[in-house]
Amino acid sequence: MDRNFRNLTAGNDQQIRHYDLSETVRIAKTTVRIVASFKRDDARISTRIASKFGRRRTSRTGHLLHIATKAIVALAVQRKETIVLENIEGIRSLYRKGNGEGRKYRGRMNGWSFGEAQRQIEYKARWVGLPIIRLSRRETRGSSLTCPRCGERLQSDKRLERKLWCGKCRIVMDRDMVAAVNLARRGRVRFARSRPPIPLEAQGRAVEAMKGNPTPTVIPVVDAPKLAQPTKS
Repeated sequence: MDRNFRNLTAGNDQQIRHYDLSETVRIAKTTVRIVASFKRDDARISTRIASKFGRRRTSRTGHLLHIATKAIVALAVQRKETIVLENIEGIRSLYRKGNGEGRKYRGRMNGWSFGEAQRQIEYKARWVGLPIIRLSRRETRGSSLTCPRCGERLQSDKRLERKLWCGKCRIVMDRDMVAAVNLARRGRVRFARSRPPIPLEAQGRAVEAMKGNPTPTVIPVVDAPKLAQPTKS
């Protein structure tokens, strides 16, 4: 799953779904404008008004995120899949004063409820017993700029907005779709690495009897294939 300012994108190579969250951006912008419109020079009243509208904003935004995250978890359960999340720790440091961005841009990005989306997905997944894979920064590096077909670095263009194009494949792809597919693939690699190795006996292969090798105990019925089959006369 790829989290963005205006949407959540979930899926893999077979299917991609976008969950529009532009309404949360509008709610945040409206709340800031309403709070700024009160010009009374009283710190106590200003704080009370800001808290009131802040709680209202949190409630409305949380409800919209609830609808999207509930659909994501329900689809993962239906398709018997794992949810892969990227590491977002330290993302606030990208929008600090002195980084070169404007005040309005920093305020808009710092009002982004990316952490709430992750919190809702994680507790809903735990509730239904759905596993969660959280990738590290190293594993997610370049996930939105790598072509999922050939692995080349994608190129951007201001005229394409959130579209990227691959010079080798000669195709244009959505940035969010590219990130979701790459995260799903890297999560699959992490899952494969975390699985314990399958013993040779379970693979139906014989194990050479050597000194120091543990001798597996043969349990009748359960390990029936391990028993020697009688030869036909």
